[in-house]
Amino acid sequence: MRRLAPLAAASLAAVLLAGCTSSPAFVEVYSTTGTKADLLERKSDLPVDAAPATGNVDVVVDAGAELQEVDGFGVAITHSAAFVLMEQEQETRTEILTELFSVDEGAGFSMVRLPIGTSDYAGVTEGEERHYTYNDVEPGETDPELSGFSIDADRATIIPVMQEILEINPEVRVIASPWSAPAWMKTSDSFYSGSLRPEFEEAFADYLVKYVEAYDAEGIPVDYLTIQNEPAVTNTNYPVMEMGEFQQLSLIRLVGPRLEEAGFESTRVLAYDFNYSAEWESYAKGFIDTILSDPEAEQYTAGIAWHGYDGDGLEKFSEGLNYVEENYPDKKSLVTEITEGLWNMDFASNLSYSLENVTLGPLNAHSTGALYWNAALYEDGSPVLGGGETSLGVISVDEGGDFAKSSAYYSMAHFSSFIPPRSEGVSRVLATETTSPTVFAASVKRPDGRVIVVVTNTSTAFPETVNVIVDGAVVTAEIDAQSVITFLY
Repeated sequence: MRRLAPLAAASLAAVLLAGCTSSPAFVEVYSTTGTKADLLERKSDLPVDAAPATGNVDVVVDAGAELQEVDGFGVAITHSAAFVLMEQEQETRTEILTELFSVDEGAGFSMVRLPIGTSDYAGVTEGEERHYTYNDVEPGETDPELSGFSIDADRATIIPVMQEILEINPEVRVIASPWSAPAWMKTSDSFYSGSLRPEFEEAFADYLVKYVEAYDAEGIPVDYLTIQNEPAVTNTNYPVMEMGEFQQLSLIRLVGPRLEEAGFESTRVLAYDFNYSAEWESYAKGFIDTILSDPEAEQYTAGIAWHGYDGDGLEKFSEGLNYVEENYPDKKSLVTEITEGLWNMDFASNLSYSLENVTLGPLNAHSTGALYWNAALYEDGSPVLGGGETSLGVISVDEGGDFAKSSAYYSMAHFSSFIPPRSEGVSRVLATETTSPTVFAASVKRPDGRVIVVVTNTSTAFPETVNVIVDGAVVTAEIDAQSVITFLY
């Protein structure tokens, strides 16, 4: 999102109106406030005003400047999230999943990330918290033919939850990511450290394709596949696997043709799947350039997956996304993981942070959407087995089955609730500019031509009166501190 130098409101409106052929008479308004007085509440429609705008901040949208396609927003169904959901009464579980994924009755989230084998959020399987992959063998044994491969351990958790999600919203897209190869494939012979042995690269490629085949057989098609979650993380107490860019390149060259041969040519790779910050800048660019400049690998690679941790703020994070756009404009960027946690339980500040850094800001830096981490956890962030034991779910569930939606939910729902399913056509991000350093905005044009503009005031103290101008169609509204409004033109 570029910021404009302040202009006289009257002259700005006049310039835009000069090129405007038609505009709506009224604009729909939906509000969430940091105080929770409004939670995605529809307010009175605002009339479009051709007179000089009266606000002190201008948000200007060029509806003719259509940019990247929107993939959408969503959450991860980890084993822990699935366990929490399966522990609820059917009515409660369906209510939660409807709030998350229903196009008509909920947020309309359109993407889900699944772990290939367990992560730190391993939940409870067969009565115990445990880590596993789909091809574990006794110590000292190997199984390069993958004769023991099975997803049966997921049948009590992720598989039934995903099947219900797809009943609620059949257009949900799936991103799948491994935390570790089976221990016998690794230099450490362990889930918890080490890297993939070169002699087992083909076996690991087969393992990933077998996962896609097995989940597809359960009615859960995989749209995007990452090769390794957080490839720089090693030596910890949950499944991890260190992987350099050249090994990931080698694996993409192996996985891509195998997917095509198995009939899954529409399943595409998202490379990297980790952070971007000053610390990780050269590391990230190594993955981007090595993979996306390779003629063989890039044909199977849709783009780059990003995590929002260990960051230096939106400006630095945006550099990474813009690097992909500037150097590989036919490839996408997608934020695949970020979380809220026990470190900050304040709804208002979390809402502002999420809107600035996860939804609005990255969209303006050419992302195609964002996914938060666990869809649902208990109020204390459990169950978790190793790793970051302070994360919270997008939905928090108490012991009695009551649940609450987080600020992350509302940050994403302010867009996702208004974006039609892809079967109705492609939605695209629009060029959006603002004149205030504390007001952030992004906009999307729907396939029916309507425009969604989401505007947040991140000030901790003062409301802002904002002129929202879409090709000359002007509405003016006051936005409370640490609050957000969706304007639907």
